[in-house]
Amino acid sequence: MECCMMRRRPTKEQFMSSLEEMIRALRSEIIEGTYAPGDYLPPERQLAAKFGMSNNSLRAGLELLADEGWIEKVPRVGNRVAMSRPRVKLKLACTWTPFRNMALSEQLEHFHRLYPWITVETADINYRDKTELFSNDLIMLENTQFYGLVEDGEAFMLEPLAAKPELFPKISDLFCADGRLWMQPIIFSPIVLCYNKAHFRERGMLEPDGSWTWDDLVRHAELLSDGKGRYGFFFHVPALNRWPVFLLQSGERFEWEDGKLRSLYGTKMLESMKVSKRILHNRKAFPMHMSEDNDDSHRMFLEGKISMTLTSYMGLNVWNDTDLEYDISPAPYTEELRTLLISMGLGISSRSRHKEEAQLFVDFLTSGEAQVRIRDRTMSIPSLGTVPGNTVPGKMNRPSRYMQYRETMSSFRTLRDLNMPMKAMKELEKQLKAYWADMMDEEELCSRLSSIMSGHPVHS
Repeated sequence: MECCMMRRRPTKEQFMSSLEEMIRALRSEIIEGTYAPGDYLPPERQLAAKFGMSNNSLRAGLELLADEGWIEKVPRVGNRVAMSRPRVKLKLACTWTPFRNMALSEQLEHFHRLYPWITVETADINYRDKTELFSNDLIMLENTQFYGLVEDGEAFMLEPLAAKPELFPKISDLFCADGRLWMQPIIFSPIVLCYNKAHFRERGMLEPDGSWTWDDLVRHAELLSDGKGRYGFFFHVPALNRWPVFLLQSGERFEWEDGKLRSLYGTKMLESMKVSKRILHNRKAFPMHMSEDNDDSHRMFLEGKISMTLTSYMGLNVWNDTDLEYDISPAPYTEELRTLLISMGLGISSRSRHKEEAQLFVDFLTSGEAQVRIRDRTMSIPSLGTVPGNTVPGKMNRPSRYMQYRETMSSFRTLRDLNMPMKAMKELEKQLKAYWADMMDEEELCSRLSSIMSGHPVHS
């Protein structure tokens, strides 16, 4: 008995998916120069075989490419790549800081020279409104903001990206979740101790080094304070990129059991909190100043009002054009030499209608050209590990110990290492503020944290 096997016709969804894949592939090949302006695409029969499509389906895709302006149909000859590219406008959601920290204005100019048909416009980022956020083509976020997306189950709103082995793997890992890379790191920084060299020289004191504990810092800070308005140490305490340094250095993390936070009583984590409080209460070393943001402490340091502060390499950009005599050292430690790592990443919205062009911009900002420009124009650390350490002579006031980050990368930690949900970090800070202000003791702090934090979902 003879059987006839009938091939199933693809569903409408399968057809549209294959069509979009074919269009995306040909568009990418045109953008990348596989087919230059004026070149003819391979014969339709060859393309149909390549993409596993019928001739009619292929022609439907080619008509869409022609409508978009990528190709033009030449009767009885074939499909020719258009001499001019269709104009594309990309929207990049970011804050103002990339203009300072990665020379973004200059980067945009160079990108437009490479791809004159693509215009990149920046838009103020609105992290709270995810609909508005992902209506942009490109999104620039700090790794802590990315963690929030992951916790909210919204990482899928970004386009998965291919890992770039030439970037520092430890930095790329900051933007990974569920086994995928969602953003490419552009710059990064550990939190470091920044100090005024003139103040140390004036007191005849040795400058900070990687062996310093917080006790060493306090002792030196007291000697550097002059009783006339200058203090030895200060930083913007409420900054999420500052106070967690103390907690990370405990070598411990928050532990949970059945959705409840275990008591911190008797832990090294609590001891680290005590260390931070002792420093903040030391009026011989630390001023009682209510700073508004990190810029406040940067300004005080520039004016010589404080001798030491905690900052990032991105923060050093504030002093680019000054004659301030300063240098940097690893952050002092308690139990272990650890410091907080922060990074700025760039991702593509999964809703973008111009993913190929957006990918070109991501590839550009992680390229050797753009990364060397970051090195030469800013104090920020490029994420490209192959960028040479030497810089071109310029006017930038670069610290002599700038390259120390390469020797301390094993000490880098992130907020993930605390095992505390990002949504709970604000509440943790609120309770610590009350503790720092002497509105509660350690026993009450432990009790309140165990009570308030319980119920937060934790992804260990």
